[in-house]
Amino acid sequence: MAQDATTFPDHTVHLRPMRPQDVPSVAKIYLASRQAYFPWVKKPQYADFERVSVGELVQVAVVADEIVGFAALSEWDSFLHLLFVKIGWQQQGVGKALLDWARQQVQRPLELKVVQANVAAQRFYEREGFRIIARDNLAQPSNVTYRDDRNS
Repeated sequence: MAQDATTFPDHTVHLRPMRPQDVPSVAKIYLASRQAYFPWVKKPQYADFERVSVGELVQVAVVADEIVGFAALSEWDSFLHLLFVKIGWQQQGVGKALLDWARQQVQRPLELKVVQANVAAQRFYEREGFRIIARDNLAQPSNVTYRDDRNS
């Protein structure tokens, strides 16, 4: 049963914990997004998702039995490690639904990092009330750290 549902004009997004059988679909979203939008990632692999999400709480967004996005949260430090929406599903409320889920899971301010070249993600988080608390221009690639102080 879905934990949460958000209704949009043409579809309903249901959120639920990732199941073992979801890994192939989630890994495809992760790989396709990195190939399309992360040119600095050299040779992204299908297996990368499982490697980078070990020990994290992963929630999937589902529309009509199709996984259209996911978020991976490190609960111990209130860090949103991953939030990806399937290509073609952006700007339809999927990312916001996953972000709202992450906010509900943490007791401390939610933090995340965004690569500086990912301007669309920066705009999204700023619209959602996050503020920049640090910049790392020496990282490869350079990034910014955002915080949502609602749970302070």
